[in-house]
Amino acid sequence: MEIKEISKRKFAPASESERAKSKALMEKMRKDGEKMVKGIFEFVDAQGGWFDFSFRIFPGEPIRTIKIIHGEICDVPMIIARHLNNVYRKVRMLPENADKGKSAVTRVSRTKFTPLDMLSDNILAAI
Repeated sequence: MEIKEISKRKFAPASESERAKSKALMEKMRKDGEKMVKGIFEFVDAQGGWFDFSFRIFPGEPIRTIKIIHGEICDVPMIIARHLNNVYRKVRMLPENADKGKSAVTRVSRTKFTPLDMLSDNILAAI
């Protein structure tokens, strides 16, 4: 038999100071995330295709749907650019001998958003 005890504090309602602190952090995140970034979108999984998704990052915001085409140059908020750069699929590689080894998991990027201010002028001229 196994007994685990969970801390009361973990499930206690947040105090007023904790709420104010988290609200201030959320406002800072919202302000930083609203900055527009111009860049190139790449859909690595299906080049030449499009990627559409719905999202709501902060509570109280409406649900938005975005459709981006591979190779498109567009302006998106910074928080969406970060999200697009963190979309992965997990690939599990099974070992030769299933009895002896562990399976390895690798992360493969599905999408990329490259800001144009990071690209050199030679690359921009080619686009």
